[in-house]
Amino acid sequence: MTIINYIRQSLAARLSIWIIVCVVALFITALGILFHYSRIAVKDEAMEKATQTLEGTLLHVESTLREVEVAADNMKWLVEQHIDSPDSMYVFSAKILENNPHLNGCSIAFEPYYYPEMGRYFSAYSYNGGNFIETEQEGNDLYEYYCMDWYLIPKLLERPYWVEPFREQDTGGIQVADVITSYCQPIRNRENRVVGILSVDLSLDWFSKTISNTKPFPNSYSILLGKGGTFLVHPDSTKLFYQTIFTATLEEPDTVMTALGEAMLAGESGHKEFKDEKGENFYVFYKPFSHTGWSVAIVCSEKDIFEPYNSLQTYLMIIAITGLILLLFFCVFIIRKDLKPLKALAQSAQRITDGNYSEVVPDSHRCDEIGHLQHSFAKMRKSLAEHIGKMESVTEILTQRNRELMRANELAQEADRVKTAFINNMTDQMAPPVSVIASESDIIREKYGEFSEEDMKAHVDIMLENTETITRLLNQLLDASEHGTPSTLSNEEIAAS
Repeated sequence: MTIINYIRQSLAARLSIWIIVCVVALFITALGILFHYSRIAVKDEAMEKATQTLEGTLLHVESTLREVEVAADNMKWLVEQHIDSPDSMYVFSAKILENNPHLNGCSIAFEPYYYPEMGRYFSAYSYNGGNFIETEQEGNDLYEYYCMDWYLIPKLLERPYWVEPFREQDTGGIQVADVITSYCQPIRNRENRVVGILSVDLSLDWFSKTISNTKPFPNSYSILLGKGGTFLVHPDSTKLFYQTIFTATLEEPDTVMTALGEAMLAGESGHKEFKDEKGENFYVFYKPFSHTGWSVAIVCSEKDIFEPYNSLQTYLMIIAITGLILLLFFCVFIIRKDLKPLKALAQSAQRITDGNYSEVVPDSHRCDEIGHLQHSFAKMRKSLAEHIGKMESVTEILTQRNRELMRANELAQEADRVKTAFINNMTDQMAPPVSVIASESDIIREKYGEFSEEDMKAHVDIMLENTETITRLLNQLLDASEHGTPSTLSNEEIAAS
C-alpha cells in the first residue's frame, strides 16, 4: 500500500496531516513575525553596541589627545616665560616626556638664528625610549626642521595644529623609526610674534593598538582616515599611507564607498551599508575626531551582527521541526486511538452489508459522539434486523401466494384448453350431420317429383336422425356451459358426443 493510498483510506492520517498543516501555518506565521522583529531588535542592538564602542574608543583617544594638548599648553607657558634661556629648553623638552610617558617625543624649535649664540639651528628635541629619555640639539643642513610641515603649518596658521602622521627623517642624531603624529603649538615672544614651535609627538602605533582593539564583534576591524582620506590605521598594512579610501573606486566606481569617504572627510557621523568584492554585506560606523580632523570607522560583518539572530533562528527551527514531528506522531497515536471504535463500527457495517444481520456491534461505553454513534448504530442494526425479518416473512407469504396464483393460472389455462378442445370436438361432430341434412335437402328439392312416398320417407328419416344427433350435441354443449367446465365431462362423454 502506498502512502497516498494509506492517507486516502485512513481518517486518522488525514486528520493528523490537517492538524500539522494548520499548526505549521501558525508556526510559520508566528516564527516569521518573531524572526522579523528579532532581526530588527538584533540589528538595533548591534548598531547601538557598535556605536557605543566607537564612541568609547573616541572618548578614550580624545581624552588622551586632550591630555597631550593640555600638557603642550602648560609647557608652552613655561617656554614663553623662559624664552630668553635657550638652555632651559632641553629641560622643558625632557620634563614633558617624564610627566607624560605615553608621548613619543618633544621638540622645542625656534626660527633660524633666533639665538645667535646657538647658530642657525636650535631645536631642543627629547625622545622617549621607554626606559630612558634622550635629549639632543636637532637641526642641521640635512634636516632643516623649519621647512617641515609640523613647523610650517602651525606657524602660518598661528594656532595649534595636529599634523598628519609622518615618518621622521634621518637627522643624523637620535634615530626614530616610529610613524608619529604631532601636536604643534606656536611659541610667541614678548612682542606676541611667532618665533618657534612646540611639538609633542605621539606614536601612531598607540593609535593603531587603541583603535584596532576596538572590536564590538569578533571579526570586526577599525580604520583611521587622515584629513585627505589616507589610511592611517588599517588591518591591511599595504594600504597604510599609500592608499586612500577612494583608491579602490578609481578602477571600479563604487558610489557607496565614495559616499562613505566623503561623509568621513566631511566630519560626519553615522553608518552605511556596503558589499565587498565577494558580495558579503558590511556595516560601517564612523565618527570624526574633534581635535585632529581625522575620522575613525568600525567595519562589522553582517554575519557577526546577526550571528546571535542566526543561531537563535537555527535553534528555533530545530525545535520547531522536532516539535512538529513529535506532534505528528502524537496526533496519529491519539487520533488512531480515538477512532478505533469507528474502525470497529466500519467492520461491523461491512459484515452487516454482507448479510450478517446478527452481527454484534461493539460498545466502548463512551459518552461522547462516538459513543452515541455506537449506541445509535446498535439500535439501527436491531431495527434493521427486525425489519428484514418482517420483510422475509412477508416475502415468504407472497411467494406462497404467488405459487398458488401460478397454479390457479395453470389450471385456468388447462380448463380453457379443455373447453376449447371440447367445443372444437363438438363442432367437428356437428359438421357431418349438418352436411347430411344439407345433402338430403338438396336431393329432395331436386327430385321431389321423382321420389315415391317410401323414398321420401327414407330421406326424411335420414334428415330427422341427423337432426336428433345435432340436437343431442347441442344439449350436451348447453349442459356443459350451464353445469360445469368441459373438464368436468369424462372422456367417454366427449367421445360419445
